[in-house]
Amino acid sequence: MPRVRVEFTVEPFHEGELGVHVEAALESLLASGYPPDVGPFGNAVEGDAGPLLAAVAEAAAASFDAGASGIMLSARATDADDAGSFLAAVRPVARAFGGHVVAPEHMAEGAVPLVWRGRLVGGLQRPGPGDLRNGLANLIAQIEAELGGALADLSRVDKQRAVRLLDERGAFAIRNAVDEVADAMGVSRVTVYNYLNTTRSSPPPAPAR
Repeated sequence: MPRVRVEFTVEPFHEGELGVHVEAALESLLASGYPPDVGPFGNAVEGDAGPLLAAVAEAAAASFDAGASGIMLSARATDADDAGSFLAAVRPVARAFGGHVVAPEHMAEGAVPLVWRGRLVGGLQRPGPGDLRNGLANLIAQIEAELGGALADLSRVDKQRAVRLLDERGAFAIRNAVDEVADAMGVSRVTVYNYLNTTRSSPPPAPAR
């Protein structure tokens, strides 16, 4: 069931105070299990579409019974973009650890639940023995293919680019990744840390045109 966010304003508006018609709507939502966000110019509540909209309808009826002259409502779906962005952010980290993100119905035993706003939206399938190292090796292989050469053969500038790309894909979340990247590049650990500090303190380069 999709989630929605409903924003509503109850009229008449009394600056600096909540009229009984507004309080009636808020109390009705609270009683239904939907604590609203109360703002100076309107209110909002969020939840699964079906039960939430039913609760909003009850709140509107309570407000009119208490003397409201009008209620302005707007509703929008929140699931697709927000949950999708959350899962997209998790996937690179999962790949770096040799794991992967799966849909809720495909979760196997031992998967880590991924919950977004109180709803299960996926699972993080953890890697098996040896998969962490394979995950880092795969990331290095991807970067070498993108940059056109082994890490050790890249120029200093391209080594910095490689470190930036590895960092963006979560490689350095793997234990001892700095040591392994340093070995693959033929540089010291200190050099890799310097590359990391440089890339993390500066914006990514503009794409070539």
